Amino acid sequence: MKRILLIVLLYTSLFANDVIKIYTEHYPPYNMKNKDGKLVGSSIEVLDAVLKKMNSSQSVKDVKLRSWAKSYAIAQKIDNAMVFSTTKTSTREPLFKWVGPIATATVGVIALKSKKINIKKVSDFNKYKIGAVLKDIGETLLLEAGVSKNSIQYVKGEDAINISFNKMKKNRIDMFVYNINVALANAKMEGFDVNKYEIVYTLKVGYQYFAFKKNTDDKIIKKWQSALDAIKKDGTYDKIHSKY
Repeated sequence: MKRILLIVLLYTSLFANDVIKIYTEHYPPYNMKNKDGKLVGSSIEVLDAVLKKMNSSQSVKDVKLRSWAKSYAIAQKIDNAMVFSTTKTSTREPLFKWVGPIATATVGVIALKSKKINIKKVSDFNKYKIGAVLKDIGETLLLEAGVSKNSIQYVKGEDAINISFNKMKKNRIDMFVYNINVALANAKMEGFDVNKYEIVYTLKVGYQYFAFKKNTDDKIIKKWQSALDAIKKDGTYDKIHSKY
């Protein structure tokens, strides 16, 4: 009896260690809530396919939607935590263990066409007020490029994109740095005329990943990567992205 109990406890422990605490943000078209409160988007579908490929007990229902700054912080503090969709950079790379890529990402700076902003070199940014989401890839890339913190105005919360476009409209900031596709898709959903805006500078064309806490077991990382590679090989991955 004791031996059976020990085996059950051991199995339960091993199973529990495979459970990942998954966090994301409102980041259309990759991860977002629809009108029914359901999480949807290309990266959500990729996650769902990966979990199914692993025969995981988890599903997209286990994903917690938080602000980016909070999700990013949690994934660095809590064991077996993961945040997505996370763009990998040289600064971020040593902070996490990575599974991916799960999507492409173009990070750039958006401004109203009427402002006629012309950025020829990175130092030109220091003449303007730039909106950035705290801990977002846009902020990271600006700082890595040498832009002064004094030129960056931070925005927090799940509604950060909408707030930033309103600030540009009211001339409280000159431009906004973010994933271009996400920023414009969200702005359009919120009723902004995106034709009035333009990309004044491209900072990075890169890739997004699932970013796991640094001490996550390598066996878990390998299992996730193998499942992702499998859905790419069988065509599921391309089928998902073709819809977006």
